[in-house]
Amino acid sequence: MAARPLGVGIDGRELAGSPTGTGRYLRNLLRHWRETGDELFVYFNGPPALDPVVEHPRLHKRPLGDGAARGLVWQEWILPEAARADAIDVFFSPAYSCPLRLDRPRVTAVHDLSFFAYPQDFTLLDATRRRALVAASLRASRRVAVCSDFTARELARLFPDLAERAVHIPLAADEDLPEAPPRAKARAELGVSGPLLLSVGAILNRRCLPELLRAVGRLRDRHPGLVLDVVGLNRTHPRLDLEATVAELGLGAHVRLSGFVEDHGLALRYSAADAFVALSEYEGFGLPALEAAARGLPLVVGRAPSQGEIFHEAALLVDSRDEADVARALDRVLGDAATRARLVAAGRALATRHSWAETARLTREALVDAAGR
Repeated sequence: MAARPLGVGIDGRELAGSPTGTGRYLRNLLRHWRETGDELFVYFNGPPALDPVVEHPRLHKRPLGDGAARGLVWQEWILPEAARADAIDVFFSPAYSCPLRLDRPRVTAVHDLSFFAYPQDFTLLDATRRRALVAASLRASRRVAVCSDFTARELARLFPDLAERAVHIPLAADEDLPEAPPRAKARAELGVSGPLLLSVGAILNRRCLPELLRAVGRLRDRHPGLVLDVVGLNRTHPRLDLEATVAELGLGAHVRLSGFVEDHGLALRYSAADAFVALSEYEGFGLPALEAAARGLPLVVGRAPSQGEIFHEAALLVDSRDEADVARALDRVLGDAATRARLVAAGRALATRHSWAETARLTREALVDAAGR
């Protein structure tokens, strides 16, 4: 007799607003889970996300309230009641914390443990609150999905009693970005004629953007028309005045602080760019770097884990705080055709070894395991 399909409750808040990496992670899981026969209940704080991925007969959108409830209130007092009414078998939280008051098995995805390792990137209140909530969520979860060996090691270091709950499930390159125009057309649309460097991801102090800006300053004379396009919201603490730094360095013609960019704009930049750079002293995985590699961009990434571990064969590794080291690596990927060709080939090969179908399958196995099925 065939096993009964799972009833899976899912925290869908990461799909709303302006989805970043965690939202892209969740939407790719949902694209594959929709075809499993499971009943998926996706809960939103307010109106559901306007995303085609949630339009499916087996995916039940659950808008809870008008969106005015604070996140923790919604998670602990509104969500559990709705999940019980839907008689779910298991609950999936895609981002660090789960509903503690829910009396159903839970699986929580943890992409890094920066709240513990880099508390200086957050306000004291925010870091304290996040650490307490993440710790309680990990203890409440039967399985913890981690995206890299590094994050699994961090979990074991910080919570040795929970290490056996970790399930290593790598991420993959996004498969459903809008199709971008050819490189020449993309560059014309973006108004670039010289080399284009691309950086994607929320801007945090540990991602070393000032060092990257100074490295670009070292290269502008060697590479006329050089432009660095920085995609991502400024979430630094203490807050960096990046516009002022660009002005002080005289880089107004060479740096674009693009903020959040929709999918079409992101696809356009991947098509137009000459290289991708991701400097970080601490990273759980580095999904944008994998997406860039899948699209044929040579990578320059920080040596520190996990990026240095995941991308070592497909990137030039640098000390993220050493602007001269960063500049040398960028100069090499822009000017050395043999290095570019090697990195592009290795990056594409690395990307093909990652699959959202496999990520979704392994995550569902963790859900089945947690549900005791």
